[in-house]
Amino acid sequence: MEVASGQGVILGGKGEAPLPGALITGPLEIFPPQSASLPGAFDYRLYLAGRGLSWRGRISECKTIPMKDPVARLGQGIFHPLREGLVTRINQYLPKAEAGMACAVLLGIRNDESRRASRPFSDLGLAHLFAVSGLHVGILLGIIMLPAQVGGFSPWLRVGPLLVLLPVYVLLTGMPGSVVRAASLGFFALLAVALGRPAQPLRLIGLLFWAGSIWDPVQNLDTGLKLSYLAAGGILSVSALTNGLKFTTHRLLGPVYTGLAVSGAAQWFTLPLVAGSFGRISMLSPLANLLAVPLFGLAVWCVVLSLVLGEVWGQGAEIVASLAWLLFRSMAGLAGFISRTSGGFPIGLPSPGVGRLVIWVLLSVFAILLLKFHREDKLPGRRVLLLILAIMATGLSVFGPLAWNLKSPDKVTAWQFDVGQGDCGLLVFPDGWSLLIDTGGRYGFGGSGQDGPLFRTVLPFVQRNGRDGIDAVVLTHGHLDHTGGAAALAGALHVEHWYVSGRAARSLRGVVDTTSISHPKAGLVLHRWKEWEVLIVYPPGPLPKDLDENDHSLVIVLRREGKDVAVWSGDLELEGEHLMLASGRAPRNVQVWKAGHHGSNTSGSRTLLDRFDPSLILVSCGVGNGYGHPNHGPYVIDGDTVIIARTDLQGAIKLEWDSGGNLNWRTMENGPLKIGLP
Repeated sequence: MEVASGQGVILGGKGEAPLPGALITGPLEIFPPQSASLPGAFDYRLYLAGRGLSWRGRISECKTIPMKDPVARLGQGIFHPLREGLVTRINQYLPKAEAGMACAVLLGIRNDESRRASRPFSDLGLAHLFAVSGLHVGILLGIIMLPAQVGGFSPWLRVGPLLVLLPVYVLLTGMPGSVVRAASLGFFALLAVALGRPAQPLRLIGLLFWAGSIWDPVQNLDTGLKLSYLAAGGILSVSALTNGLKFTTHRLLGPVYTGLAVSGAAQWFTLPLVAGSFGRISMLSPLANLLAVPLFGLAVWCVVLSLVLGEVWGQGAEIVASLAWLLFRSMAGLAGFISRTSGGFPIGLPSPGVGRLVIWVLLSVFAILLLKFHREDKLPGRRVLLLILAIMATGLSVFGPLAWNLKSPDKVTAWQFDVGQGDCGLLVFPDGWSLLIDTGGRYGFGGSGQDGPLFRTVLPFVQRNGRDGIDAVVLTHGHLDHTGGAAALAGALHVEHWYVSGRAARSLRGVVDTTSISHPKAGLVLHRWKEWEVLIVYPPGPLPKDLDENDHSLVIVLRREGKDVAVWSGDLELEGEHLMLASGRAPRNVQVWKAGHHGSNTSGSRTLLDRFDPSLILVSCGVGNGYGHPNHGPYVIDGDTVIIARTDLQGAIKLEWDSGGNLNWRTMENGPLKIGLP
């Protein structure tokens, strides 16, 4: 790949970031962004492409050049100071946590505080409250229009200030696509009202999408923008079919039905994209939105009012800000409690295929026809409601449980995940029993946080396929690139039993109950299903205290009818291999060997290779890692090289053994390949 003139680059570097619109010069290193390493995983390449960016860049030192562009100078001279001034004022009125929430909601500024605050909300399907979007544009429209409406102002006096403020707000938020869409829709709808014309918002949103696609087709890769259009289009479509979301004339039930209809329409019409991009949905989301959106709107209203009052009445601004603090704090506490006790009752949603998309379209058409018949008084409301609920339940089943694919009813399945310079594999039996072999490392090697490849990639993949627990986890030895994700795993999923060796138990101190931790020895069978079993074959017993930590690695073997099929050997090196061979328990004539120590030349002795005689070797290592792995060179058996699959080059690797023991395997880059049982 070559860098072409005009391609966008996302820059990273040390120190304070340059001001928006600044022109800088300096030596630049260019890297291709990483694609998804698992089906449905976060695709950084696609994410950047949706923002017109093609490369990652790193700049060590730069020089700022005086700008001549009047637009950029206007941004730095007016909008950037205004934005910073609003942030300063919000931090002045609210405590740190609530200020972070307010800045995220109003201005799209995300920091560690707002990310921590948003986690319990995300579990309940309320993450959109923290992503500045059409919802927040609507809240601001209501804040400004309500006083004018109550005051009985003329249409132009009600609309005029908004026509000026909406473009300013778009610039203050950094012009994200969802805000541009919502503000444009609001601008033209308000302009139509002021001119005495029908707004026709559904037609307007179609025109905006068409115009945006012509102006910048790449923007349609942006997941946030697509969600914005789909949610707004769904709500407007249902509104058009139900006379403005009016389901009853009852004063108390009317707003409830309307709120549920808004939430339900948004979730249904975004369901395929949510399944493909996020992989989970909260069953509590409709009720949570019904309660949270009005309260969040009131909190935002209070924040804006305090900013306005701050210019004329400081004490009044503090009183209103205190109410905003109370609302934010109460919602955060309630969301945290519900999240801890229920987890939001999530349902996993794997990436949908063509068949499921066709089913979703057919169900959508059926739902639209039902609403049309209801509007024409051909069907009673209660029957329509029950049928709509049945449609949504069917859709969730098709996208959720019926699509889960980690477990096969007649195949033993294994995954070797791409976790960078680390190790992490998953073995699942047809009866549902699961084994995770190592947990990868952490970002910022040696750091104390839980953020890492397991938290970012593996956990979402497991959860989107319906898993809320793992039966057993093996931590082969105590190095961080194998145990770094253990704490994150324990915090997210129930683990029945932990098997550790060497110093690996240290990663679980204060994290899990010690009664669930074992130090197994060779011969322990972890699980049996029909003719299949998985067991430990190393270490044979107590090991010398001065033995390298790598040579404490647990070795796991998958067998069928007493024949060895696959081996995972952690970071076992030459001395450990010698001890295993001497014990007489070393596997023989296997189909697959997950190479020791990331394909290093310190593992894979000639004697071991001759005994294993593998048909396929898996290597788990990171792109351009500093250790030079894999550096074993070609693995040669009987004068011929063995097929190698590498996670750094080919992403995750999936293996499936059928009832006859035949192996089909694939990587993220190739189709299925087949190897017969020796």
